[in-house]
Amino acid sequence: MKHVLLLAMLGALACSSTASPSDPGVDASVDASADAGTDASTDASTDASTDASVDSGVDSGVDSGVTERRIFVTNTVQSANFGGTNGADALCASQATAAGLQGEFKAWLSTISSAVSDRLQHSTVPYVLIDGTVIANDWSDLIDGSILALINLDADGQLRGGDVWTGTLAGGSPYTGGDCAGFTSGSDSDGIALCGSTAWTTAAWTASATPTCSLALRLYCVEQ
Repeated sequence: MKHVLLLAMLGALACSSTASPSDPGVDASVDASADAGTDASTDASTDASTDASVDSGVDSGVDSGVTERRIFVTNTVQSANFGGTNGADALCASQATAAGLQGEFKAWLSTISSAVSDRLQHSTVPYVLIDGTVIANDWSDLIDGSILALINLDADGQLRGGDVWTGTLAGGSPYTGGDCAGFTSGSDSDGIALCGSTAWTTAAWTASATPTCSLALRLYCVEQ
C-alpha cells in the first residue's frame, strides 16, 4: 500500500523532536482506512445487547456512566525497549498513578503481532486531554486519519513535545516493517519501528517516520 511504501522510504530516518508541519520527512499521507482489525462483516445475529458496530467484541456497555476517556503523553523518553506492550502499559499506569489519575491506562502501542485496535477498548465517548480538550469524539473518530487537537500534555497537564513510539498506523493496525523485536529492544541491530509526533493532528500524530530502536521517544497513554 502507498503508506507502507512511504514509511519504508523513511526507515533510515529518525523522528525529530523538532518536527513541524513543514518537515519533509513526515509522511502525512498515511492511509486512514488501514485498520486491518476492523470487522466490517459483523454477524447480523449478534445479541441485541451487544454493540455490533464495535470491533473485536468490545461490549458497548464499557462506557456506561463514563463521559470521557483521557489521553496523555509520557513525561519521559526512552529507547524502544519497553519490555513489550505489557511494559509500555505498566509505564502508562505508573505515570497516571503518580499524577493522581484514577482509572486504567494503556499505551497506544502495537507490535507486528498485536494491534492496538485489539488491545484497547473502543470507546463511544470523547477522548480528551487532561485539561478536557477533545482529541476525538469516539474510537471511530480517533482512527479516521486525523485528530482534533495535538496530544501534547502529560498526566500532570504539563506541555510535552517530541516524538512518540507507536508501531501503529492511523487506522489502528500495526506497522509491519519493524517493531524493535516487539518493543523489547533498544539496539539498532534490531532494526526500526514506527513513531508519531505530538506536533501533528494529521495521520502523522501516530505514523510519521521509522527511527532505529535506540532513539529515545515518548509514549501516548489512553484511558480504558
